Amino acid sequence: MCICGSGFELGEYSPWRDRTESDAGFWGRVAGIMEFSAVVTVLLSPRGCAAVAAGATGALICLFRDALGWTQQDLADRSGYSQATISRIERGITRAVRDTVVLTDIAVALGVPPTVLGIASIPDQRSILENVERRELLSGGAGLAVAALLPQNVVTPGRIEATDVTQCWTALRRLYQLDHRHGGGTVYQLSEEMARRLQDAVRRGSYPPAVGDELRKVTAATMEHAGWLAFDAGWQEKARLWWLETCHFAQVNEVPEIRVTALVTMALQANDAGDGREAVELIQTARKVATQDQIHFPLLSLLAAREAVGHAKIGDRRAAAAALGQAHQWLGRGRRGDEPFWLDFWGPADLAAHEKSVALATRQGKAAEVAARTALASVDATAFPRNYTSYTASLGLVLAQRSQLDEAISVTTEAIQAVHAGHGSGRIVTRLHRTLDLLEQQKYPPATTFATAARRLLPTAP
Repeated sequence: MCICGSGFELGEYSPWRDRTESDAGFWGRVAGIMEFSAVVTVLLSPRGCAAVAAGATGALICLFRDALGWTQQDLADRSGYSQATISRIERGITRAVRDTVVLTDIAVALGVPPTVLGIASIPDQRSILENVERRELLSGGAGLAVAALLPQNVVTPGRIEATDVTQCWTALRRLYQLDHRHGGGTVYQLSEEMARRLQDAVRRGSYPPAVGDELRKVTAATMEHAGWLAFDAGWQEKARLWWLETCHFAQVNEVPEIRVTALVTMALQANDAGDGREAVELIQTARKVATQDQIHFPLLSLLAAREAVGHAKIGDRRAAAAALGQAHQWLGRGRRGDEPFWLDFWGPADLAAHEKSVALATRQGKAAEVAARTALASVDATAFPRNYTSYTASLGLVLAQRSQLDEAISVTTEAIQAVHAGHGSGRIVTRLHRTLDLLEQQKYPPATTFATAARRLLPTAP
């Protein structure tokens, strides 16, 4: 089964799974009967919301069964229970409707996450090599482990040549591609292992001076990306430790461009935490560190945008507006073609997302809504599906904050349909939970029933 888009490719079906496995593991392992988009459609339909609000698990099972076109006997045959038991469960007249073992069996048979039937999710602590769909990695020729991603002379440090370092850069690009599709939590352990192996190769390997310079650069870039992936997963302390280690490594080994990258991303973390002053200081430090040949127009635009959010967080509207103006000016200068690939993401959509953050911080609700809509309309959903989901979730949150509840429900439904393609992004999951919190507080029954039902589709926020 390959995770892709907002649905799932179907494979050989197995009705059983480890009872301790999380829903993330469930979607990664069990060849489900229902595509996730269909699960969302059923659960968030008026009848589905009503069933969740009433605590009618049996009614939900009936809705999923009907969506598959199955009879009660079909479900009985696939779950291992009798047709009479299925009938009693659907009518809610048996204790089995509260039995987690029975409900898990039925959920697996239907191909839906057990949480949608009200069974609590269990956190998954398994290795990334168990969680990431193997064919997804193999389809890009990357292999199942870092040992297959990296050249042998790096995995077991020996004589490292320029071609080996080129393969390391290719491996890092592959991690970026997986991140853009699935989110940081899914890819983090691969990047962590890759960074540690590269650090070991720098220490123990032998190489010509020019090769050593490039090896240290790809090592620093991989360390920084491990920090980003941890941050996207929602593991803030782990992210900060990686970035601090990256800054030290980059300074000692004279790789200023990667130090700039780490400082820029640390500024995003500071802004997310509400520490605008630290964000501004980090951006100012990044400008001092950057050498002349690293001053690309997109980088200058990104620096100004991150600084604008920092100013907004500390209430300096004038400085925020000035920095946003600079961000637009630098972005308008275009690209030279020699920018580092980590800057590929930066464009009008991402600048609009920063404008939304500035507007929210300065309590300009209408401007935040306009910017959120612009970000979503501008993002390249094919190249950056995780960002598309992120901006969809952001728009839903802004709409909920502005009490545009019907559209907030519609947009959030779309985000939830897509979130399982990027289920490793704890930042997106957190944003969706915030939206549901707001909807649950409304005196508008469709919003509250939607939020109650929708929460069953999401993993716990990090």
